[in-house]
Amino acid sequence: MSTNNRNLLKVALKMLPKQNFFYLKYLGCEVNSFGVAVPRYAEPLLVTGSVQAVDASLYQELNLNMDKNYRLVFSSLDFRGNESQEQPDRFFYDNKYWEIIKLSPWFEFNGWNSALIVEVKELQND
Repeated sequence: MSTNNRNLLKVALKMLPKQNFFYLKYLGCEVNSFGVAVPRYAEPLLVTGSVQAVDASLYQELNLNMDKNYRLVFSSLDFRGNESQEQPDRFFYDNKYWEIIKLSPWFEFNGWNSALIVEVKELQND
């Protein structure tokens, strides 16, 4: 079977479990009344994709902090990390906020992206 010009994520999601999660696109910074730049995000957009646990070997390979929570996310969205903008896009999944820390940008080539995301504990409601 040829995979030329086929969205491989759509093929994979027929076999993998799918999850719904919210995507929050970074819009830029706004200076508040104290003169502090505060990131602004678009309204949350409900999307479907795959959110997966991170294997322990990847923690070691990427020298990830073992005290933090990481996931891999796969989606047909053109999301961005901070390599191309001031702040990374965010996700809301499993009642937690997550930010992109490492992007695998396949969107231009195959219509999907994957990213390593980290839980942003500072944004969680206790």
